[in-house]
Amino acid sequence: MKVHTGKRRLSRRTFLRGTSSIAIALPFLAEMAPSRSVAQAEVPTRLVTAFFGLGLDPSWQNDFSGPLEPLAPFRDKMAAFSVDLVQGNVGGAHCNTSTVVFVGERQRSVNRAGGASIDQLLRAEVDPSAPTLASGLWWRRGACDAQALRVFGLDGNGRPPVKRPSEVFDRVFGSYRPPPSSTEPPPPADSPERRARRIERSVLDTVLGQYRSLTGDRSYLGAESKLKLTQHLNSIREIELSLAPADDVIDMGDPMPPMGATCDVPDVPRDPSIADYDRFTYGTGDGAPRIDWQDVQMVFGLHAQLYAMALRCDLVRYGNLMFESAGGHTNLGGTYRAMGESTDFPGNSQHDSYFHGNQPREARLYQHFALSSVAAFLEALDDDDFREANGATVLENATIVLGTEYGWNHNKTDVFHAVFGGGERFQRGFFTDRRMNGIDLYNAILRGHGIEAGIGSASGIASGGDGNVLLT
Repeated sequence: MKVHTGKRRLSRRTFLRGTSSIAIALPFLAEMAPSRSVAQAEVPTRLVTAFFGLGLDPSWQNDFSGPLEPLAPFRDKMAAFSVDLVQGNVGGAHCNTSTVVFVGERQRSVNRAGGASIDQLLRAEVDPSAPTLASGLWWRRGACDAQALRVFGLDGNGRPPVKRPSEVFDRVFGSYRPPPSSTEPPPPADSPERRARRIERSVLDTVLGQYRSLTGDRSYLGAESKLKLTQHLNSIREIELSLAPADDVIDMGDPMPPMGATCDVPDVPRDPSIADYDRFTYGTGDGAPRIDWQDVQMVFGLHAQLYAMALRCDLVRYGNLMFESAGGHTNLGGTYRAMGESTDFPGNSQHDSYFHGNQPREARLYQHFALSSVAAFLEALDDDDFREANGATVLENATIVLGTEYGWNHNKTDVFHAVFGGGERFQRGFFTDRRMNGIDLYNAILRGHGIEAGIGSASGIASGGDGNVLLT
């Protein structure tokens, strides 16, 4: 905390600190920026990629009338492209694409990319120590590890994504699970001892004192900042409760107004029980769990909220959020309705119906489902309640690059990509009629951040079009 003459100002890196190395970063507050110019400078540079598997038919990429419908609310903050990906030369379908999406160079081996992903290229130039997060949801790694990799370092090695939402929570906010004091049976649920244990086992309850100091009558924070801080911690509490639902909730006398009750977090926080998070299968879907699409959406929603909060807290600046690995072999079930259509997901691999089953309606609805989940992430970033120091939302300031692996039927041409936000660096609109290589788009994204990366030079790939159409 910094002290100025007659006035106190919060450092941008101020944390609420608790026990067990917990540090919960504050959102941008008005007291963190004494002037408009400093406020502008304190908005960090961030680039995160978002991936959805299988692909998108080129005829569905030109407007919001089909599977892109969930992205319509962000039409004024995005640019859409249809690009050709570099042809990989090692491994079969999906493997030789996985190491190319968001990279642009030809692969070095089946699981090693030909260079860094664009988020890590920017990180290396801007701040090599900036935190990275790779997370998401999938249940089939496939014929190669790279099918579940989207973040690659300068050496081409991948960063495995975190699948369990509870692990993402612990990595972002830390965890507090004190060991039991004895081997005796736990006290009754309504006893003072049990009530105290419920409090101390919440991550947020370890910072109660600082929270009360910042939001009390004697706090130097303004009313707007107090409200934003409470909303911020409410969001963290909501996710924590989702990860570790209590069998019963005791009224704790409003320990963190207006959050109210806390819950009994088990010694090992449990994720929503929809499948074995640690299981990987090979083949083409055999052995993958059958999961209703509502449950997949729920768990991915936790990933999306956690990732958005990590960006909002400035605890993450680079990385990837994945909705399904390349090939997409989760065995979805349940009836899905959208765009005036419906389908009963058959409980087997959507990969087979998409690539081999000649079922365009089911493919359309599956991709609408996937993009609806991605849109939840974008919506969390575009929350008006958490505008940053320059008055813009996290989505408007950060650069989010959405991409997939194919156009149609394992075709590496006309592969859908979209760029969101970017802090006024980029144009808006559909540019899907402009033929270009993925390298042209990736280089333009980095050029918008002042970086001349030269993606494609290692593979000797010639430009296929003018990616500068993206730049303002």
